[in-house]
Amino acid sequence: MSTNASSALIGNHFGQVAWVVKDIAATERFFRETMGVPRFLKMENLRAQDLEGTYYGQPGNFEFHLYLTYSGETMLELIQPVSGQSIYTAFLEKNGGNGIQHIAHMVPERELEMATKELADKGYPVVQTLNLPPARVAYFDTSAEIGVMTEIIGLTAAGYQLIEQVKSGNF
Repeated sequence: MSTNASSALIGNHFGQVAWVVKDIAATERFFRETMGVPRFLKMENLRAQDLEGTYYGQPGNFEFHLYLTYSGETMLELIQPVSGQSIYTAFLEKNGGNGIQHIAHMVPERELEMATKELADKGYPVVQTLNLPPARVAYFDTSAEIGVMTEIIGLTAAGYQLIEQVKSGNF
């Protein structure tokens, strides 16, 4: 893969660490009781079909739970696959258990296409996408280089509002 020319577009917008887990309730409890994270915004039974999701270029047919919170200025994300094949289920199958599956960089939605093109031009094709009301997202397999996948989050106006709600605990 190409390693030339750094990207201020992507590199200056780090914002999230994401764990894929077998039991999201147990992991949430760990973060609350052991790490002192007060609460998570919970979105359950999200379906790729409802979110125009894709998996390796094909229409996605998977379901998952997603929990969000903030620790300082970094978003923490927990994902539990429920059904179907996705990068989340593939991660659990490969690793046999919980772990950090991806990191994310957040850009304004208008810059998502440019950021995804930049990674694709460097040899990292999109492996999964989702269109959520607060953001359009694209995942890239950078695990050989950094041990985890990379997600680019294209935030909509609703996404910036959601971030403020999650940071303040006002949800």
